[in-house]
Parts: sequence; C-alpha cells; structure tokens
Amino acid sequence: MRATRRFSLFLLPVFLSSLLFSQTLAEIAQKERERRASLKGKKVVVVTNADLAKIKKKPALEIPLAEVPPETTGQEAPATTPPEAPQSEVPAPAAEPLPESAVQATSRDLQTRWEKAKEYVELLTLKMSALWQEFYALNNMTTRDAIQQSISETFIKLEKAQEEEVKARQELETFLGRQKRESTPSIWIR
Repeated sequence: MRATRRFSLFLLPVFLSSLLFSQTLAEIAQKERERRASLKGKKVVVVTNADLAKIKKKPALEIPLAEVPPETTGQEAPATTPPEAPQSEVPAPAAEPLPESAVQATSRDLQTRWEKAKEYVELLTLKMSALWQEFYALNNMTTRDAIQQSISETFIKLEKAQEEEVKARQELETFLGRQKRESTPSIWIR
C-alpha cells in the first residue's frame, strides 16, 4: 500500500507536466512543414563512408627535421630518408693532437647531434602514445585501420631514430675517450 502511494505521488507531477507541455499532432506537423520550407533552396551535401575513407588525414604531430649543412660540422647532414651509405665516422686521430678550439667545436657538434637525436626519439615516442590512445578510443573500424597504418609508420621512424641516437652517443663517447687518451701525459702508464 505504501509503495503504491509513493509511486502515485511520483507519477502525478510527471503526468501533469506532460499535459501542460504536450503538443498536438497538428502542431508538430505544422512545425515540420515550416522547417522543410525554410530548407527548400539550400544545397544538401551527403557524406558517405566511402567519402570518409578517401580523405587523407594529417598526422597529429609533425616533427620537422633540422637540416644541418655538411660543411659546418664536417659530417653528413641528418638523413630524412633511410641512409644508403653509412655515415662518416669521427675523424681519425692525427699524428699530433687537434687544437683545443677544434676539439671543443667537434665535441659541441657531436653533443648537439646527440641531443637532437634524443629529442626526436622523445617526440616520436610521444606521437606513438597519442596514436595508441586515439586507436583505443575509437569504435569505427575504418578509422582504426588508418590509425594502425600511422602507428606502423611511426614505429619504423622511431626504430631508426633510436638507432641514430645510439650512433650519435657512441660517436660522442669514442671522441671524448680518444681526446682523453691523447691528452694524458706520456709519463703515465696506459
């Protein structure tokens, strides 16, 4: 008994409000005719799934590669495409040690190259995370296919960037180690 009383107390305001705000079928039909009349002269664009599949999406994150002229560092510029020949190594030690300014310049160049490679790896890792997040957030399979393609392309770029970062770090370490060995006095036992 108590439940039916509560139910009726709940239903009474809902019923009364529906009577106050109700529209007749004639009013609804009249509004629809007016709406259609206002849209009569306008051009309609229909977008289908096939149209959406043809659209080439831009990447969420674009990372410009810094082009360094080869003559400024004495090495090849960072490759934007896969390198076909191995990059030049650190110059072989000469018979006499390099001047201090040349050592600092070469060390600085190798350090900046390594830092740029590290930054590129971090940006690609961030892009991969964003793509995976976007992939798992979508329900439409056609857009997931496009995102999977972007993920695979970014993964390939990330692997190459990680290899370049390791190369740059090793070149810097070998150069610094070579300079350290050359700068030690000859009286020291090696």
